[in-house]
Amino acid sequence: QTGTLTEEGLDVWGVVPLENNRFVPIVHEPRRLPAGEALPSRRPPWFQRLEMTEEEEGEPPVFQQFGTKVLAVMRPPPEEEQPRGTKHRTPVGILRRFPFSSSLQRMSVLVKLPGEASAHVYAKGAPETVASLCRKETVPVDFSQTLRHYTTDGFRVLGLACKPLSAVTTFEEALQLPRDSVESGLTFLGFLVMKNVLKPESAPVIRLLRNANVRPVMVTGDNMLTAVNVARSCRMVEPKERVVFVSASPPGHDRPAALRFLLAEHSQGEEPLEALHRRDGPFLRPQPRHLALNGKSFAVVCEHFPDLLPKILIRATVFARMSPEQKAQLVCSLQELDYCVGMCGDGANDCGALKAADVGISLSEAEASVASPFTSRAANIECVPTVIREGRCSLVTSFGVFKYMALYSLVQFVSVLLLYTINTNLSDFQFLFFDLIITTTVAVLMGRTGPAQELGVERPQGALISVLVLGSLLLQTALLITVQVLSYFITVSQSWYVPLNSTVTAPQNLPNYENTVLFCVTGFQYLILAVAMSKGYPFREPLYTNVLFLVVLILLFSLMIWLTLYPLGFPKTLLKLQGIDDLNFKLLLLGIATLNFFAAFVLE
Repeated sequence: QTGTLTEEGLDVWGVVPLENNRFVPIVHEPRRLPAGEALPSRRPPWFQRLEMTEEEEGEPPVFQQFGTKVLAVMRPPPEEEQPRGTKHRTPVGILRRFPFSSSLQRMSVLVKLPGEASAHVYAKGAPETVASLCRKETVPVDFSQTLRHYTTDGFRVLGLACKPLSAVTTFEEALQLPRDSVESGLTFLGFLVMKNVLKPESAPVIRLLRNANVRPVMVTGDNMLTAVNVARSCRMVEPKERVVFVSASPPGHDRPAALRFLLAEHSQGEEPLEALHRRDGPFLRPQPRHLALNGKSFAVVCEHFPDLLPKILIRATVFARMSPEQKAQLVCSLQELDYCVGMCGDGANDCGALKAADVGISLSEAEASVASPFTSRAANIECVPTVIREGRCSLVTSFGVFKYMALYSLVQFVSVLLLYTINTNLSDFQFLFFDLIITTTVAVLMGRTGPAQELGVERPQGALISVLVLGSLLLQTALLITVQVLSYFITVSQSWYVPLNSTVTAPQNLPNYENTVLFCVTGFQYLILAVAMSKGYPFREPLYTNVLFLVVLILLFSLMIWLTLYPLGFPKTLLKLQGIDDLNFKLLLLGIATLNFFAAFVLE
């Protein structure tokens, strides 16, 4: 959403007041507004709130000052900071606040000045919403044109309005008023224009995501034109790419629901869909064009054009004026199209979408962090590629460890099965050596490899039961069986080979040649599979970056080479290894292990 792409603090660009029911040029310094202009000399309390302090409610001096109990007291700013020609020294009493609501898109406050009998209400919010609550004669005729002028340039615009409430004189009467009656029949005052500064990290991250074929979509409660401007600024929409507004209207008494597509540069007039077809061919075919729609149109499309909704969602990049419920609905609709949806949000109105998304990332430690599994310490979207890279690395590592543990069991199963056929087995310390020294150490350390530094286009396999995973297991199983069986038959074909005593079972017939050869070969296979299942590119860093794992592999490979070529002393006795004097045969075993290594690596 726009709040995650732009700076947290909004700079006030100026105020656009009214004169003779028409907008006048923007006043960049609101304090210089002359007294008696369309914006009253006493500025709206929410504007002063940045400069005033609240006092405890219910104090006797406060009651005497305002003639009633008040919710809070706001002191005027220093005289040099007040509007030209005014010297406010009296405070303002707050009788009641109607907080901002995402669904209503507005907030208001009831205030009272000392010595005045009646109260006043001031409201701010989305310009279209505030204007709809004002008396028509107070809304200037150039409202839409002026609003478009500022929102097209990327400014955030608030509508301001007020009205006197002569019927309200006390705190208790203010509490009895319903919100709808307070926020109706208002007098339109003008626009408060704020500068929307893009965070420096936003554009590079969006470019990185698009290059990795990760589709960025903006969903915001802001004005449509402001959202489109932010989308262009952060390169979510490239300069040469067109934006098309989707305008949907619900059915009326004598007309059906309607759906129109308007090019952004022609949206002041209306370029009909037929013109788009004539000039550019069928509209929804793949072209560098982005759809943009607001919450009202989204609701109409969902209800009256469900067959077109998937086509629109595939091409839509900007969703503006979306309520919290619609944000969550959009996430679910994209998931129904088999998208894996990640959501970045920073406010309470994003909680529903953050919870519904496959991956929710909160850029705030406030309400949004409760609903999302990830919370970023930095309030920008640089964390998004990091989460994707870490996620891909974790998924590939999990699959790699799973395949290693499955193949480790198969290696041991095949070797034990071969030895059982000749009435022998591995010794207890050989089992312990494989399970504790090799397998446990390798399985723990092989998952320490970090994610790749670059976010690539390729995506990892997402299902454990798949052709790639099962195919890898089957091919590796076939390879390890071939190597063990081949080693066994090569051993029994040697001229110095002496058959074991099959009249007794292990461990009475240990050591023997069959056991020793399979011990050496399978020891290499455990390490070879660990290397093959630790493939780095494109989702993880190369194996050599996992220094501890690399050192352990070198030590274990060296240990296995030593046990194969020159098993001496205590290790030979402990592991019950048979001495083999033929050096060429032992080198042949190392050659078989080397071929096994390359074959396993190529298969992966």
